[in-house]
Amino acid sequence: MADTLSAARPFSTLSWLATSPAATLLARLVSQHDGITHELLDELPQSSSIRYFRELLVATTILEPRPEPLHQLQLWVSRTLADLPAHQRALIAPFAEWEIVRDARRRAARGRYSHDAAGADRRDIHAAIVFMNWIDSVDTPLHHLTQAQLDLWLDTNPGAHRHTSALLRWARARRLTGPLDFPTRRNSPPGRFISNDELRDQLRRCLNDTSLPTEVRIVGALVRLYAIPVTRIVKLTINSFQRGKTNSYLTLGAHPVLLPPKLTLLIEDQIARPRRLTTPSDIADARQVYLFPGHPPSRPRSRSAMSGAMARYGLPSAIAHNSAMIAAVTELPPIVVSDLFGISPNTANAWARLAQASWTDYLDTQTPCATEE
Repeated sequence: MADTLSAARPFSTLSWLATSPAATLLARLVSQHDGITHELLDELPQSSSIRYFRELLVATTILEPRPEPLHQLQLWVSRTLADLPAHQRALIAPFAEWEIVRDARRRAARGRYSHDAAGADRRDIHAAIVFMNWIDSVDTPLHHLTQAQLDLWLDTNPGAHRHTSALLRWARARRLTGPLDFPTRRNSPPGRFISNDELRDQLRRCLNDTSLPTEVRIVGALVRLYAIPVTRIVKLTINSFQRGKTNSYLTLGAHPVLLPPKLTLLIEDQIARPRRLTTPSDIADARQVYLFPGHPPSRPRSRSAMSGAMARYGLPSAIAHNSAMIAAVTELPPIVVSDLFGISPNTANAWARLAQASWTDYLDTQTPCATEE
């Protein structure tokens, strides 16, 4: 840590030590404990300062990295369960542990558990608590809940359908409720698209409009060229980009894809852009290689922040992704799209079926031309 502090600019280091909550916390913990561990930090209230401080210690190799989204979920569950009445905790605790946290552990072991996923799991547990509070308010035990009562809850809480269903599925499978019917979570097919001409016009704007920020131009071009969702783009590292003697490539899945020259220059400019390493966290995270670093730079830029930036410049991402994917599976076999874009064959085939259905629907709406006798 001392090496990290000495590597930053002296004035910035002094300012950080004097004003940063993380610096104050560092001084207090060092004065009170022989060493700082994850377990010690877990005992403190998990504020934004604690989370930032932990990431700083991991980035400076003082603490070992760990699957932080999973651990933060577990800490949140422990605190939340402790505040529940005993009769609610008897139901919510096994639901949280065996339905939510166990699945989170499996996904974390495969390296596929993110902060966004942890947020969704917390919402499932929170929705279960809200539902149990309502059960208490109508003075009906869960195993005596009627279909009419459940329908009333769903009608008066339309936004809770998706997350409440996690508890209801779990409870019904364990015969803690009667044979209740409730909406299950289903992914509806995308329904918003733009024309190929509009898609190409937006791509030209991304490649040629110098008034746009560089990162907006890169993300917009990648979405429209290769149908990559913003969720994946923000996780790209500079190692995903390879420059050869004559061509450059970006690895999206198993195979690198060829980049147009203008997009190559934009990515090179993004990588070469100097970063001011003024604070200890900047110095610690300088070795990170995200193409679009967030704050702290040990994390990539958030999906919501990047999508918001795209929308502000008139380049919404979701509708462009849908249109680019339809265009791709219309021109190429699904297996080729799967290899090039780094998506599963099942996903590519689903898009191909959607494209075929859309084309059939279009033909059905056309009025046949009358023929002259």
